[in-house]
Amino acid sequence: MALNDTVREKMKGDQGLVERIKLYIPIYRGYKERNLRRDEDRAVRTELSRALQGSKSDLAEIQRGLISKPDLMMDVERLRTKVDKYDIDVKKAVNGYSGFHDSVKILEGDLDRLVEWDAKLLEDIQLLREAVEALLSVTDDGTVTKGNIRQVERCVDDMAEAYNQREAVMKGFQTEE
Repeated sequence: MALNDTVREKMKGDQGLVERIKLYIPIYRGYKERNLRRDEDRAVRTELSRALQGSKSDLAEIQRGLISKPDLMMDVERLRTKVDKYDIDVKKAVNGYSGFHDSVKILEGDLDRLVEWDAKLLEDIQLLREAVEALLSVTDDGTVTKGNIRQVERCVDDMAEAYNQREAVMKGFQTEE
């Protein structure tokens, strides 16, 4: 079961009897379903941020291991900065709200796509985690090179680009995949 499906089932299961009865009112149902999608998106992004924390602490450990190699240590610092910026972007991302008079409307289909997109980003973070663990391993062996660090940096850059596409959808600049 995908993360977004798990979140959706948990949120629906947490609804009380009165809330489920209200869902039979058409206007309220549409409003509530949009809010549930926004809440799903927010929950998935919170999980994304939590998953990044492990990579951030491993990068700090790598940096401590490179104290005798200032060039590589600075490269890892640049990488940590990129991961921190990505984490901040994830935490502060637009969560799918559009007001009645807003010129850019976020439709239900867009919200569904965004939750799926965010769940896909969790897979990317897992790939980042594996790359950082491999970098930690070569750091422990003393065989780390700029190429190893650049490989992890490319992974972070690809993740940031994918997330920028998500933001383009939210701002109305892109509507199709």
